[in-house]
Amino acid sequence: MDGILFYWMSWIVWVIVMYFIPKTVPFRFDFLFHLLAVMVLTGYKLEVSLFSMHLSGPYLFFILCVYIRKQSIIKVVELICGSLIITLAYASFQLFSLLDPIWLIMKPSYLLCIFLNYLILLLFKNWKHRLFVLLIGLIMGDIIYSGLLVYHSLSYVALAYAWHDNAVLILGTNILWRMLELVGQYIYSSSQSRLLSKQRKENFNQ
Repeated sequence: MDGILFYWMSWIVWVIVMYFIPKTVPFRFDFLFHLLAVMVLTGYKLEVSLFSMHLSGPYLFFILCVYIRKQSIIKVVELICGSLIITLAYASFQLFSLLDPIWLIMKPSYLLCIFLNYLILLLFKNWKHRLFVLLIGLIMGDIIYSGLLVYHSLSYVALAYAWHDNAVLILGTNILWRMLELVGQYIYSSSQSRLLSKQRKENFNQ
């Protein structure tokens, strides 16, 4: 059933942040409020003629745009360019999977997850920028994909429950990769400190 993964993961994250993150953390209340708002707005749709989309997407887009307003002009331009790349990549993948599905060697959601995460790793080093660009690109990409289908008189609801499941899968994979990066950095720093301490002992004994 579409939307199950999104709601399960959202509630798990909400409970973890609510009960295990200290109240002194600045982003805690804002994150809880926005996550709860997204879960509520997912159940509502905006319909304009043949075009239809769930309200959680525009809300997320507005909130993300508000949070980057303090960035420098150069950084904002960089994020916008990255978002456009992810947008085109998402819409192109969805079109190819619709028009020529024979090349899909596994479930489209998994292929999309691998493709977009590999692309975002090439574009950005900062993990916060990765999440921002991924989310903006996913929102805009699905809206463009929906507009193309509506233009050809094909019914499609933008930012539906299936999109939310894909977004959670893609963002979760990116966060998991970030955790692996931190583990790798910790192992590297630990090995380097041990090596330096060993060299100091050898030099002292000499």
